[in-house]
Amino acid sequence: MKSLLVIGALAMAGTAHGAAIASLFNTGVDAFGTPLTNGSTELHYILTGVPSGPTSVRVATSANGFPIGPWIGDDSLSAWIGPNSDSSLDGPVGNYDYQTTFDLTGFDPLTASITGLWAMDNNSVDILINGLSISPAAGSGFSSYSAFAINSNFVSGVNTLDFVISNAGGPTGLRVEMAGTADPTGASTPEPATMGILGLGLVGLGLLRRRRARA
Repeated sequence: MKSLLVIGALAMAGTAHGAAIASLFNTGVDAFGTPLTNGSTELHYILTGVPSGPTSVRVATSANGFPIGPWIGDDSLSAWIGPNSDSSLDGPVGNYDYQTTFDLTGFDPLTASITGLWAMDNNSVDILINGLSISPAAGSGFSSYSAFAINSNFVSGVNTLDFVISNAGGPTGLRVEMAGTADPTGASTPEPATMGILGLGLVGLGLLRRRRARA
């Protein structure tokens, strides 16, 4: 419920202040944002850093059994992803860097922002936008979500977004639910002073019409 409220609120804000970044995806979903089935190949995230072993990434849902259970269960927005190692997504000790990309072509990068939630097994290390840390990027582990926000360091065209987590041994995985907005290139927003003048003009026009109506 918490994730639905946060992402829903962001979508409403995006409608008022910018267009949605359609090429930004949660973990474990298809091209339409629908969670994939258990064991599917992850479509939008790759492992660019791993201590050793396989670098391919797969989706894990409640149908997988352990470690889903202690890990947050299924919802309609995302699914867990992890190394395609064994049925428990076991991985060696060390850091895992999951990277996704999104395209801001046609958008003003200075107006872009991303807000979301993430969970991980075991601990958070960092979130990087185009190689730059958003600092702080604390995470709470695998039984609940932690919020994050990115408001700077976007670039025109293709952007990279990395979620770096650490594993202390055994199962390891990542879960991300997020949404982003940006103004289309060339879109203009009236300055606050302009808006104030416009507002006063509309109020004055309304008073004038009332006076004429009374006369």
